[in-house]
Amino acid sequence: MRELIHSTSSEFIKMRHTKLLWIHVLVPCAGAAAFLFYYTFAPWSAAARVQAYVEALAVAYPFLSALACSMSVELEEEGKMQTFLILCRKKRHAFLGKWLALNLCSLAAGVIAVLGFAAGYTQMIGRSPYPSHRYFLIALLLWLGQTVLYTFYLFLSLRYAKAATVAAGIIGAVLAALMLTGLGDGCWPFVPFAWSGRWSSYLLLYEGGDQNRWNHVSGALPAELAVCAAVAVLITAGIFLWFHYYEGRQCEE
Repeated sequence: MRELIHSTSSEFIKMRHTKLLWIHVLVPCAGAAAFLFYYTFAPWSAAARVQAYVEALAVAYPFLSALACSMSVELEEEGKMQTFLILCRKKRHAFLGKWLALNLCSLAAGVIAVLGFAAGYTQMIGRSPYPSHRYFLIALLLWLGQTVLYTFYLFLSLRYAKAATVAAGIIGAVLAALMLTGLGDGCWPFVPFAWSGRWSSYLLLYEGGDQNRWNHVSGALPAELAVCAAVAVLITAGIFLWFHYYEGRQCEE
């Protein structure tokens, strides 16, 4: 555990003088401000405004997380992966440390984006349609849906470098948007890019009080969550098995 904490701390030290930390602060602030400005004159209902914003976050998350992972691995390429691989006695701790540091940044960005929007909504527009603690839960669901993607993007960045990771992020954003429509019904649990959007949408549906629609989707929810868990375990186990044999070949564009 101590070695893992040390590895995670070292990742934050590496990021300290890069754009990575600022991206996780400025991008969510800018996104929330842009939506709040639009909502001051948009003729939408309060619930529709919140739902549209949350769905926009769910669509943007896959691309932004891919960009963050590729930038993080670029730091290791400068040292030809040597520091990354020799820092820890157990090689998996190096991967876990980077994954954990990026996910903590992602969680902070999600909290800033959602709670910042909620606070701004109350100040600029009026009473929020949802209680404050629900916004924190929305941020948590958005973040949880991305944790597996960070594992996947780190794999792509270590194996194929930045171009493949960013391309996967763009594809992921498109899939995330499609899975929020009727095209995603029944198949979204198999697509990790869709998890953030679907989980947060279900929470908003439950909070909205539409009992008929909630009853329609809640019956299949336990099975869908079980599929999500199985997919997450398979992806994570496969990537950690791959990393066990990873020898630090420098990625090239």
